[in-house]
Amino acid sequence: MASYDIVITGGRVVTPDGIQQVSIGVRDGKFAAIGELSAKDATRTIAAEGRLVLPGVVDSHVHVRDPGYTHKEDFASCSAAAAAAGITTIMCMPNTDPLLDSAAGFHATVDAAKKSIVDFSLQGLATPRNLDAVPALKELGVVTFEVFLAGPESLISGTRTEQHAVFQAVAGVDGIAGVYPDDPPANAVLDKVGSGTPDDLVRSHPPELEIGSLLPAVAMAAAAGCRVHYRQMSSALSARVAAWIRAHTMPGRFTTEVTPHHLTLTTDDFREAGPAGYIMPPLRSRDDVEALWHALGDGVVDTIGTDHAPHAWVEKIAGDGDLRRAMPGFPGVETFLPAIFTAFVKRGYAVTDFVNFTTANPARLFGLYPRKGAIAVGSDADIAIVDDSDTWTIDPSTFRSKAQYSPYAGHEVSAHVDLTMVRGKVVFENGEVVGGAGDGCLQTPFG
Repeated sequence: MASYDIVITGGRVVTPDGIQQVSIGVRDGKFAAIGELSAKDATRTIAAEGRLVLPGVVDSHVHVRDPGYTHKEDFASCSAAAAAAGITTIMCMPNTDPLLDSAAGFHATVDAAKKSIVDFSLQGLATPRNLDAVPALKELGVVTFEVFLAGPESLISGTRTEQHAVFQAVAGVDGIAGVYPDDPPANAVLDKVGSGTPDDLVRSHPPELEIGSLLPAVAMAAAAGCRVHYRQMSSALSARVAAWIRAHTMPGRFTTEVTPHHLTLTTDDFREAGPAGYIMPPLRSRDDVEALWHALGDGVVDTIGTDHAPHAWVEKIAGDGDLRRAMPGFPGVETFLPAIFTAFVKRGYAVTDFVNFTTANPARLFGLYPRKGAIAVGSDADIAIVDDSDTWTIDPSTFRSKAQYSPYAGHEVSAHVDLTMVRGKVVFENGEVVGGAGDGCLQTPFG
C-alpha cells in the first residue's frame, strides 16, 4: 500500500522556514511529510519541475454575493475563480440576503456554500440591531464581525452611541471588528460638484474623510476594549494615522488591511478603465501607492485582501458615464496572486514576504493557523503551484467570475497558477477547474 496519496516533487517549496527544494507527501488531506520522498510511495505523483509550490492563498475579504445577489456572483462562480487563482480559502463578507447577522443568516450562507469548490470562512455583521446575536455568531465560528460606517441602513452603525455599543458587544466575545471607514454625508456634499467622472469621484472621497470617520470609531473601539481590523487602507495619510494608532492608541489591538488594487493601481488606471475601475475607496495617486508600500515594509500593514466585489456589468455602467449612479466594486480573486506576486518581485521582496501577507498573516489573525496558511506537517494540504518563469497578460474574458471586467485588463504579470489543491484534492489543473460543489468546507477558529 502506498505511503502517501500524493507526492509533489521537483518544486521550490515555500515553507515557514523558507524556500526549500524538497518533496511533499500528502495523506488524508494533510501534509504528512516534507523532505526526500520517493514517488514510488505515492498513489499519484505531481511533478512541480522547478515551479514554486506555495501554501494556498487565504483571501480575507471576499463578497461572494450568495445568498441573495447571485446575478452578480455565487459560490459556484466565485470559488471556481478562486481555485483558478491559487486561493484555497475565502473569507466571506456578510452583506448578503439574508444578512449574516444571526444564526439563521449564518446557516443560510453555509447552505449556499454547498456549491463551493474551495474552503470558506464566514464574517458576521454587527450592528445596533443584532447585538443579542453576537455571542451566537461567535459560537458558530465567524472569524470577524464587520462594522459598516456607510452603506444601506440595514448595515450601518451610524452614531457614536451605536458604534460604542457594537464594539462593546464584539469585545464581549473577544471578537475582531472589521471596520471600513467612510463619511456618506460629507461625500454627498462633495458629490454635487462635477458630473461623476473618475476625477470627480476621487475628489469627493478624499483620504481626509476616510481618516475623519476612522478616528471616532477607533476612539469608541478603544474605550470598549475591542480589537479592530482596518479595512481597505488606501492612502499615505491613512498609513501615517494607522501607524500612530498602532503605536499609541491601540497597541496590539489594531491591525490593517490593504487591497491589491491600492498597492498596484492609481487614479490614472481609474481614468483609463472607467466603470471597470470604479471602487471605494477610489484608486489614489502614485504617491499614495508608494506610501502604502512603505507602510507594508515598516510593519504597518498586516494583511492583503482583495475586496472582491463583483457586480453585473449593467450595474457598472448605470448612469451613462455618471459614476455616481453606478455600483462601486470589481472582481479581484483572479488577479490577486498574479498582480501582487508580480509587484512583490519587482520591488525586491522575497517570495516568503508575499506568502506572509496574503496567506500566513490572515490565517493567523483570524484563527485558522497553522491548519491554513503554511506548508507544514499536520497542516491542511492546500497548495498553489505557480509558474514564475515567464510573463502573461490578464484577460478578463477568461475569468470564471460572473464579472468579466477588470482594471487589470491588458496588464502583464509574472505569475501563473498551474495547479491548486484543497485539503489534498486537486481542484484546478492545466487551465481547467476540476473540483466540484462540496469540495470546499466551512473553516472556523475551532476547526
